[in-house]
Amino acid sequence: MKSMSTKVVIVGSGSSGISAAFELYQQRVPFVLLEKGNKVGGAGKFGAHGVFAIDSEQQKEKGVKYSYSDAFRGLTDYNHFFVNGELLSRFLKESGANIDRLEEMGLPVVVEQSEQKAHLHDPLVYHKFTNFKEKVINWDKLPAKFEAAQNKVLLETAAIDIDYDNGLKAVIAQDKENNKVRIEAQKVIFADGGYCGNEEMLKKNYSDAAELLNLGERKSTGIGINLSAKLGADLRHSPALFAHGCAPSMTINPMKRESAVETLTNLPLLWLDQTANRFVNEDVVYDFAMWGNAAHNVHGKYYVVVDQTTLDVLKTKTVDLEDTFERQFCDVGQEPKINVGPLPNIQMDFDNATKTGEVVKAKTIDELAEKLGLPLSALKRSLDSYNHAVVTKKDDAFLKSADELMFSVKNGPFYAIIEHCAILGTLDGVNVDRNCQPVREDGTPIKDLYIVGNNANGLYSDGYPSYEGIANGFAFVSGWIAAKEAIKTLN
Repeated sequence: MKSMSTKVVIVGSGSSGISAAFELYQQRVPFVLLEKGNKVGGAGKFGAHGVFAIDSEQQKEKGVKYSYSDAFRGLTDYNHFFVNGELLSRFLKESGANIDRLEEMGLPVVVEQSEQKAHLHDPLVYHKFTNFKEKVINWDKLPAKFEAAQNKVLLETAAIDIDYDNGLKAVIAQDKENNKVRIEAQKVIFADGGYCGNEEMLKKNYSDAAELLNLGERKSTGIGINLSAKLGADLRHSPALFAHGCAPSMTINPMKRESAVETLTNLPLLWLDQTANRFVNEDVVYDFAMWGNAAHNVHGKYYVVVDQTTLDVLKTKTVDLEDTFERQFCDVGQEPKINVGPLPNIQMDFDNATKTGEVVKAKTIDELAEKLGLPLSALKRSLDSYNHAVVTKKDDAFLKSADELMFSVKNGPFYAIIEHCAILGTLDGVNVDRNCQPVREDGTPIKDLYIVGNNANGLYSDGYPSYEGIANGFAFVSGWIAAKEAIKTLN
């Protein structure tokens, strides 16, 4: 087995790992960065558009009044006090300074109103990457900086084990050719992003795992969580899924922007669960986290039900409904389109989707119920109730606003888009202290190990909260915290 030595090993080069590496690089502490993929980066690089922070210099310049006390109380209350208060406190207090660090890393952000419609009147806490494409390019430039300072960045190399005896002795890694390397080190920072790439762990923790549309990093297989558990780390926590929006499939998902089927997915039309009942005010579509949580709550799958008249109208006309993902793809300062249509290819897109099974088409309501396996009486009752709400412009049950009660479902053929709860990852793993060290069930830390980003429990009670950019913000800050704490205790 090949061997090498260093001071710190970082497992994963997503937001938390690259942040930890940058701190070690700045402080001239030798490290080895392991990345399972063929390039650096994780969900924070390839998907995230910004980070949450309070008390940044940019916010101060704009006179933002949202303070530490607002954020701490808000998140604590939101999570019903199922939260690691010390960890939350440290993250919030260091989040503002992290904005300056991002600039130093070549990943600049600007404080801007959140891109989601549901958050247009939120306090200014969202810091959006100034240019998404440049963020990706600059992220890829960081390894050369690290290596120029005599550190190592090993791509297509994964941590598989650790040698630990009352302290870390070495990290055992393996490359894509199954060659193993022993990396002797004093500290290891596990920044490998949770376990959304581990089907066994997903199935164990989530009863709707089979229905989830996994848009997360499949490289994240829970290695940091599982190796910490072998050393007695405390994993007691309710599973917290990083639910974020919904989509029919990997081919018709919000990132493609190619199909009218996807467009209708992103509108507050009629949604029915697997019992043929409405389950939410459909304008939850304008808040990605709550949208995903709502779908997760009905076992990961629901149906968007429309009729032929809806398709015909949208084919030739513009309507005053907003595609929830329209703002997601706007650069800083760009104005979003706040209506939908005309969609000239809508009929072709729906017909193609019926062939792949992402849309179910039926001539009658009876046939639709049969094809979807829904109780006919419940389906008819739901349609009658919703159509009445459209006519009267009053939704007694779910309180959808009158201007969103636009399309009834009366004239066949009928269509049902099969929607799945989309996930970007998992948010539960190892309980840690304020220094991001894993702790045992008695609360004592396991020395020389650090757990960061989506590997760590403590910020969320039962799901991703409606605080835009908080997962990515925590990833950067927790990686920074771990690196600083590791440096303090190095020999």
